[in-house]
Amino acid sequence: HPFTAESFRYYWEDIANNEDLAKFGPPAALLVDGEPPVFEMIDETTVRYTWTKPNPFFLPALAGARPETIFAPGHYLKQFHGRYTDVAKLEELAEKEGRRNWASVHISRFRPYKNINPDLPTLQPWVNTTRPPSQRFVFVRNPFFHRVDENGLQLPYIDRVVLDIADGKLIPAKTGAGESDLQARHLNFSDYTFLKNSENRTGRKVLLWDTTLGSQIALYPNLNVEDPVWRKLVRDVRFRRALSLAINRNEINQVIYYGFAREGNDTVSPKSPLFKPEYLKAWTEFDLKKANALLDDIGLTERDGDGLRLLPDGRPLEIIVETAGESTEQVDVLELIASTWRKTGIKLFSKPLQREVFRNRIYSGQTLISVWGGLENGLPTADMSPGDLAPTRQDQYQWPKWGQYFETGGEVGEPPGLPAAQTLMELNAQWLTSSSTEERKKIWQLMLDIRAQEAFTIGIVAGVPQPVVVNKKLRNIPKKGIYNWDPGAHFGIYHPDTFWFES
Repeated sequence: HPFTAESFRYYWEDIANNEDLAKFGPPAALLVDGEPPVFEMIDETTVRYTWTKPNPFFLPALAGARPETIFAPGHYLKQFHGRYTDVAKLEELAEKEGRRNWASVHISRFRPYKNINPDLPTLQPWVNTTRPPSQRFVFVRNPFFHRVDENGLQLPYIDRVVLDIADGKLIPAKTGAGESDLQARHLNFSDYTFLKNSENRTGRKVLLWDTTLGSQIALYPNLNVEDPVWRKLVRDVRFRRALSLAINRNEINQVIYYGFAREGNDTVSPKSPLFKPEYLKAWTEFDLKKANALLDDIGLTERDGDGLRLLPDGRPLEIIVETAGESTEQVDVLELIASTWRKTGIKLFSKPLQREVFRNRIYSGQTLISVWGGLENGLPTADMSPGDLAPTRQDQYQWPKWGQYFETGGEVGEPPGLPAAQTLMELNAQWLTSSSTEERKKIWQLMLDIRAQEAFTIGIVAGVPQPVVVNKKLRNIPKKGIYNWDPGAHFGIYHPDTFWFES
């Protein structure tokens, strides 16, 4: 079926502006000050979006690691849409499948990012042939893929891609046994020696790529935690600073990363034109005396028989740090943090969870502190959106409900409840209407300074090399690369459709 402007119309009119399918309307990247664009179909291959004010989010969103969806295969999806198919029949199908209504049926068929519906027409280089649940997903070459190489040959080169699902803890061992042709996810720098020793035996080679995360591992105090006593405490900047000062980053670097990492805050990389040393160093020196003084200043002076500080309501100051249960590296780092926090009268416990449970607990305010990677784009320029520095998304673990409030136009969540967070939102709004790179740079640096001083996220170390294991017969993989989610989409930036196997 031809890919035409009709696919854009279907998405805009029948999905993004359909209350049953998009409760909160079009996605944020298509709105300016809450206003949607005027959408027009010019001809069969041309569409136009017109805003009354500049929209600096739109094009970057289309080029993101998880690109904004603006088209949909209506010729396939109309059979599941209440506007085009008898609603009674769709409700019967919904009941049969255990879904709420016809909209749930449509949504289940159109999840392009998840790529779980083998029947969904796609523009991707490979087409999924496997229905979930499964431990193995097989993708085959899309015969209608639109890209060609410089010689006019249609891409992709590789006919079949197999994705095996495995426990993250087993992936280093399975990779070292030669079970993967291309692997980086769930491989840590600590696995490098083991993987290197397996090279000749498995016909693989191990590369070390750069990473650009603001922090390899960061702590996220949940400013939206439900417990009122804890909420008041984690919203006190003195408490967050004390937690940061009580971390021995040099010890973590030497013990876990053999001294290869960069110690400091969760901030932009020194390679970014926006970097300043003070962003990296603010409140990151290991200083137990200063940390204890800050905790005393808050009023946490009472202790129990074990030397643990007591909360205002008498509970011991015991912090559960929740993880997604996918990384032994995180657990090792948390053990070292626990030993130094204990010297300030704070006890740390780590709690691994399944990822979906982990996220839902954060979003609902049940989690006090979580651990995850830091700032996703450590190499920004002034003309890139600073939205990650302000409460703009639910999946920002330090303020999920504030991010949800922004994403839904105030219909769900809570408005930012701290002056510094409100300032970040104001600066982010100023960036949207700024007219020069110089002005945008000033806004970025004000936001980075607030981020560093407020310790909204607590960075540990950054710049840790990423092992990338590659089958020696797999070609077009660069020896030196940057392993990053957004921008980059991990391997995506290097065009996997051009990878090929030497026979």
